[in-house]
Amino acid sequence: MKNKASYYVPEQSAWPIIGALALLFLAFGSLNLEQKWGVIAFMIGLVGLVFMLGGWFWNVTQESNAGLYNQQMDKTFRWGMCWFLVSEFFLFALLIGSIIHVRFSIAPWLAGQSGDASQLTHYLIWPDFAKHWPLLKPPSATTAANTFSLSSLHQIPLINLIILIASALFLTTARYQKKSMGHKSCRLSLNLAIFLAFIFLISQTYYLIQLINAHIITQSGVYGSFLIAFLGLHSLNSVGALLLMGIVCFRIYRNQLLEKNSFSFDATVWWWDFLAAIWLLGFFLVF
Repeated sequence: MKNKASYYVPEQSAWPIIGALALLFLAFGSLNLEQKWGVIAFMIGLVGLVFMLGGWFWNVTQESNAGLYNQQMDKTFRWGMCWFLVSEFFLFALLIGSIIHVRFSIAPWLAGQSGDASQLTHYLIWPDFAKHWPLLKPPSATTAANTFSLSSLHQIPLINLIILIASALFLTTARYQKKSMGHKSCRLSLNLAIFLAFIFLISQTYYLIQLINAHIITQSGVYGSFLIAFLGLHSLNSVGALLLMGIVCFRIYRNQLLEKNSFSFDATVWWWDFLAAIWLLGFFLVF
C-alpha cells in the first residue's frame, strides 16, 4: 500500500474518448437496427465499449497490484461508485416514471376515464381507443404490433428476473464468504453468479431480438420507445457489470483480492444488486 501522505494521480488516458466514440456508434446503431448498416454500427459500438471497459478495468487492476493506491484512494473509488449508481438510479427512475405516467395518466385520459374533459377528448379524437396494457396498440394505429404473443412479454422478463435475482444472491453470498476467509466457497458462489449472469444476458439479447423482429419497438408508439431505452440501458450496464465480475473472478483465483474490504469486489456487488433491483421494479411496473 502506498504511503498515506501520497495520492496517486494516473497519467492521461485514451479510454474516455474510446468510450465516447463507442457510445456514439451504439446510439446511431440502436436507432437504425432494421438497417444493415445500423446493425454493423451497433456491433462496432458494443465491441468498442467492451474493449474500453476491459482495458480501463485492467489498467486499474495493474495500478492496484503495484501498490499505488492508499486508503484515501479507496474512499475516492467508493464515493465515485456511489455517485455513479445515484446517477444510474435517476436515469432509470426517469424512464420508469415516464411509463408510469403513460400507463396511469395518459392512457386513462385518452380512453375517457379521467373526467368530463377526458371523455370529450376521447369522443372527439380517439373514439376507438380502449385502455389496455401493455400499450402495444397506439391510439392512432389500426392494427396492433403482432407476431409476438402478450404472454411472452411476461414470461421471458419473469424468467430473466428469477435468473438475475439468483445471480445477485450468489454474488452477495460470495462477498460475505470472502470476508469470512472462505475462499473456496467464495469461488464457487462467484462462478455460479457469473454463469447465471451470462445466461441472463443471453436471454435478454434473445428478448430484444424478438421484440425487434415483431416490430414492437417500431410500431407500438411510446411503449416501444420506452422498451428499447430501458432494455438497452439495462443490457449495457449488465455487460459492464459482467465484465467486472470476470476480472474480479480472475483476481480471486490469482489470490490478488485477499483483503476483506477490496473495492473492486464491493463495487461489483453493488452494481449487480442495483441492476437486479431495477429489473424487479421494472417487471412489476412495466411488463
